[in-house]
Amino acid sequence: MTSGLQYEPMQLKRTVINRWLTSGIFETKMKFVPMTMEGNINDWLIKGFSIHENPCRKEFVTNRRSHVPDKIDIERALPGSTLALRGEEKPWEVYFPWGNPRVEWSGFWFVPTHLCTYAVTGVVASSAHQAKLILRTCGGLTLWLNGSLVTDFAPFTRNVEQETELTVELQKGLNELVICCEDLAERDTQYYFNIEYEGPEAIRIRVPLDLGTSAEDVKAVERALEDAYFPKDVVTSGDVKLMVANPLKERLSFNIIHGRSFDGNVRKVVMLGQGAAEINLGKVSGYEMGFTVLGFQTKVGSVNISKLAALQLFPQAYGEIQANTIEERKQLALSCIADHGGPSIHTAIAQLKTGRDVRAAKAMIRQGIRGINERRDCSDFYLIGLFKLWKEYRHTELFEPDFWEELKSCVLNFRYWIDEPGDDVMWFFSENHSLLFHACELLGGQLFSEETFTNSGESGLIHRQKGEERLAQWFERFFAEGLTEWNSSTYIPIDVVGLLHIYDLAESEKLRAMAKQAMDLLYGYIAINSHQGFVASTFGRSNEKEIKGHYIVGTTSLCWIGYGVGNVNSYATSNVILCLTDYAPPKTYESYLKVDVNEELIFKNEQGKDGYAKLYMYKRAGYAMSSIYNFRPGLPGYQEHVVEAFFTPEAQVWVNHPGERNCFGTGRPSFWAGNGYLPKVAQYKGLSILMYRIDPKHSVDFTHAYFPVAEFDRTEQAGGWHFAEKNGAYIAVYAQNGSELMQTGPDRGRELRSEGYDNVWLLRASDRWESGSFEQFMNDVCAMERKVFSPYEVSIADRKYGSLHMPWEGHLSVNGMEQTEHFGGVEGRIERITST
Repeated sequence: MTSGLQYEPMQLKRTVINRWLTSGIFETKMKFVPMTMEGNINDWLIKGFSIHENPCRKEFVTNRRSHVPDKIDIERALPGSTLALRGEEKPWEVYFPWGNPRVEWSGFWFVPTHLCTYAVTGVVASSAHQAKLILRTCGGLTLWLNGSLVTDFAPFTRNVEQETELTVELQKGLNELVICCEDLAERDTQYYFNIEYEGPEAIRIRVPLDLGTSAEDVKAVERALEDAYFPKDVVTSGDVKLMVANPLKERLSFNIIHGRSFDGNVRKVVMLGQGAAEINLGKVSGYEMGFTVLGFQTKVGSVNISKLAALQLFPQAYGEIQANTIEERKQLALSCIADHGGPSIHTAIAQLKTGRDVRAAKAMIRQGIRGINERRDCSDFYLIGLFKLWKEYRHTELFEPDFWEELKSCVLNFRYWIDEPGDDVMWFFSENHSLLFHACELLGGQLFSEETFTNSGESGLIHRQKGEERLAQWFERFFAEGLTEWNSSTYIPIDVVGLLHIYDLAESEKLRAMAKQAMDLLYGYIAINSHQGFVASTFGRSNEKEIKGHYIVGTTSLCWIGYGVGNVNSYATSNVILCLTDYAPPKTYESYLKVDVNEELIFKNEQGKDGYAKLYMYKRAGYAMSSIYNFRPGLPGYQEHVVEAFFTPEAQVWVNHPGERNCFGTGRPSFWAGNGYLPKVAQYKGLSILMYRIDPKHSVDFTHAYFPVAEFDRTEQAGGWHFAEKNGAYIAVYAQNGSELMQTGPDRGRELRSEGYDNVWLLRASDRWESGSFEQFMNDVCAMERKVFSPYEVSIADRKYGSLHMPWEGHLSVNGMEQTEHFGGVEGRIERITST
């Protein structure tokens, strides 16, 4: 290494070595011996997803542990050069961590794929010494130091981090480290490694760099991108702007890559002029509506500098579309999906139904069939659409016979359940996937009852019988437990697509009736848990794209189609079949969508096995607050969104413990969606209490609140509280350890961060009717008596609600009365209070 980018290491509990030159990912799609599986639905939500190990992983790990990866020649490991491996070449690129202690490429792979990445860096020591290296990964990690193999650490525990410690001898001066990181990708895959140093002296990191590239210029552009941000997380009008300052004395060219999740990408080139401080990415009306992930890349010498960011784009005109009847709204929604929906079989059906280009729709269907034939994960979400397509168009001459044979072959060759052999990584064990697999099996067997299904060797009649039996069991569990992934705007629409295809196509009247009953229950949940037509509640599973903005999610358009409240959007999966059936939600639920200024609505219900999710919703005219009561406090979390204070789709507040430090990562839990460790939560009307006891071994040593200042009419700070007002409704946010509104980085002006593993957060919402002016509300809250006896016991004296007390062990009590855990089962209890 004759030249290099020199860095002081990231300092957390230990020194982090997260600056590397990396090769990119060498990907190999894998084939394994097809095998069956065993397991129960929804157990993974309590016991963890790792309880279901695909047989293909066992085969992969056995083979991989039989040998050590090849050692590579690092003499030509420089930016602009390439690494050749397995007949493929990948460019060496400088890895920019953007605050992430991991070296990470986590993502989603639909089929089993072997991932392999090499990385090179230098550690500079002022003297020779012995040191400890702590290595962490979920896959495999092979380390060479100064040309010698140190370890081949190969746990390969899917998405579950493992750790090993090594004692190494560092020489004076430069020490060359080479890493081979591997894993078998199965759907969402946490693909990363983390190395920490512990030793008697400070070290520096030196990343290889060619002599023709200025290290100072690279670092200057990196610092500028580190601080780049979007002014808002949701853009509905005007221009989309990225705020980033050009530190160089020349123009910078940026390649912008953007697209919706799983939908492909659009590329454009933009220029950042000398001295400029923003990039104008064009009118929001020029983008497809959706949660848009943008990658922006520039080049300094031979070094490519890339960063990801994301925001929700929703052209305001679509929020203004109205129609008086459900029939009209169905037609408008179908047209919106046809024009703007992401490529899928469902979107193609919308295009056919609205007279769009048949050739384009046909190409989209064939693309979907190819994915199903590969048994890509989530194939069940799209296979089900083929049965509606067959019913609507098989008797026509719209497509040639070969097309229908292709569709039939797709249905006959599919793997319908875990008792059939397979070497895929399709996920079967969640509530929504099991429903879709069973519905597809029923409809496939019903359609081709006399044919042989090749994967099982069984007739269509047998598959129909299996589908009917499995669906009967699914409905029995559903009516007893409700949604195990409670209220989730991500997965309610997936349940809907299965239920409505059963309602529309099943020959069994009993199953059709149960599907309608289940649909009615889901619409009840949507209506009661919505504010202004947007589901504004705690979620059993959440992603950032569903909790920021709400305009583009499936539940919003489901509510709009059903009741005319919310907005139309391009969400296709559930809404195409809704628009093509005669289903209409019960009118009795419509009254829950609106709460008058002098009213309070309280809804308590239980969902999940044995009612493990005890849910509390409190609604007033100007806001909604929702939480889950006492759910697995102090244990590792997943995608649970445990508290929500909602005013508008943009103006909302929640608290979580990040599952990762990467603010645009793909973790489950991620930076904003889910919790690394779950708090103890309780709520009484407009007051929520969260108590955190986080394992000190977790890499994220803070909790935070989403608090988007720019989206509120007014914000203030007083007495340790952060206050905000929106349309006459108020919110106050407090953290026992103190909180700071971040003023740098991508979440500036919308992240309240509070340091520490143990903490107490309070959210207090109100409005003019209850509290008078905003100033009076602030005075009342600041006068609130708070006693935190430890991080594990809290007492509060609220001027409106009285005395509240919550210990870690025990229940919330209000004015001396302990709050019961009996929340009324799946149907729940609704209380509507009118005051004068």
